[in-house]
Amino acid sequence: MQASYEATTGKLYDPGLTLGRGTGRLVNIESQMSYVEGFSNTNKLAMLRMSSMQAAIHSLISSGDAAAAPGALTLFNNMLMGDPGNTTPSVIQAVAQDSLSAFISALNTNYNGEYVFGGINTSEQPLNFYTVGGKTGPSKVVKDTFDKFLDGRKPEDLTSEEMEEFIDGPFSNLFDEENFTKVFSNAQDGSIEKRILSNGEIVNIAASVNEKGFRNAMKNMVLVAEFGDIGLSKQESLYSKVRTSNDQTSTSSSTSEIIAIASRIGSAEVRVKTVTQRIEIQTDLLMKAKIDLIGVDSTGAVQKVQALEAMLNLSYTLTGRISQLSLVNYLR
Repeated sequence: MQASYEATTGKLYDPGLTLGRGTGRLVNIESQMSYVEGFSNTNKLAMLRMSSMQAAIHSLISSGDAAAAPGALTLFNNMLMGDPGNTTPSVIQAVAQDSLSAFISALNTNYNGEYVFGGINTSEQPLNFYTVGGKTGPSKVVKDTFDKFLDGRKPEDLTSEEMEEFIDGPFSNLFDEENFTKVFSNAQDGSIEKRILSNGEIVNIAASVNEKGFRNAMKNMVLVAEFGDIGLSKQESLYSKVRTSNDQTSTSSSTSEIIAIASRIGSAEVRVKTVTQRIEIQTDLLMKAKIDLIGVDSTGAVQKVQALEAMLNLSYTLTGRISQLSLVNYLR
């Protein structure tokens, strides 16, 4: 049994008996392996988490190619950068609504049971669902804000200056840090610090929909999705305001801010990957040290098994022949 085990596994049958005092070193090596492998496993989960975050952002801001369409936010930006006079308000509004839906879906990405853009709140969807023209939820808050600003006036009676006043004032206020978390977001800002190496090295893998780039991008899409086709007297001013706003919340600046978020996540991802590669090298060295202690010569073990089998077969043969012997046969 011992020889067969060693031939099959390449390990000592009873390391404690064979190694004696060396057993303590074996236990220490196995303990170190278990410790560093724990970091390797959690690091790989963290990398997959960040990879899902990058994929979600890419689905929004990718420029597209022959094999894939541009991201939802890119499509929205491209539509706005065109000439509004060549596109009907209803078409522009429809693009904004589709982009907004894709935006919310992407930022509500769930990996391994966690909402990855929820900041430190990973148990709830970061962004509330948004139904344009809805009777409840965020859309109603936006509509009520607009109705309050109208104060009995009709949308088509607003001048370009008055519409800009609404956008820069009551509407933009909905998307500041404080109000955004009350109306649109369940995310909680903060760091999710992962210890990625035994020396205490940590990395922050958190991202939140409350970050400025996401808030501004959503603000622009909601603006066009809700008010893009309500019969404003100066429809062009609405789109112009989204393209180049005074407070640097235009579509181009919000995209740049989102790219910066992706870059930050990517830097963290590279750090974790580099550390994990170092851990795997360390694990390989520990495994070699373990094999040096408990490894056996597989060829020698196989030969030993074969020799034992040959002896056993010979024993069976002799036993069979002995059983055939009798005094009668001898007397003959």
